[in-house]
Amino acid sequence: MSQLRIKVKPSSNKNKIVKMENGTFKIWIKSAPEKGKANKELEKYLKKITGVPVKIVSGLTSENKLIEFDIEVEKFIAKLEELATEAQRTQRTQRKK
Repeated sequence: MSQLRIKVKPSSNKNKIVKMENGTFKIWIKSAPEKGKANKELEKYLKKITGVPVKIVSGLTSENKLIEFDIEVEKFIAKLEELATEAQRTQRTQRKK
């Protein structure tokens, strides 16, 4: 099993992912951090966008989380980077309109 640290912002207006300048990923989740709803949505969102089941192994009540998944870290990061790049491109395009 591979692991990766991420930062999560619950109660967002939409689900999205961004790669920060320091190389970590910040993920916005629509659900509020109540009764594990944001954590469940985070796991579902990551599985949907990467195709890989993800489990939160640390940080259940924190915005800093450690996630675990069953592929190589490099492959998982590559998937996240691709999605983060697409999201940032889309944002820039929308701002220009």
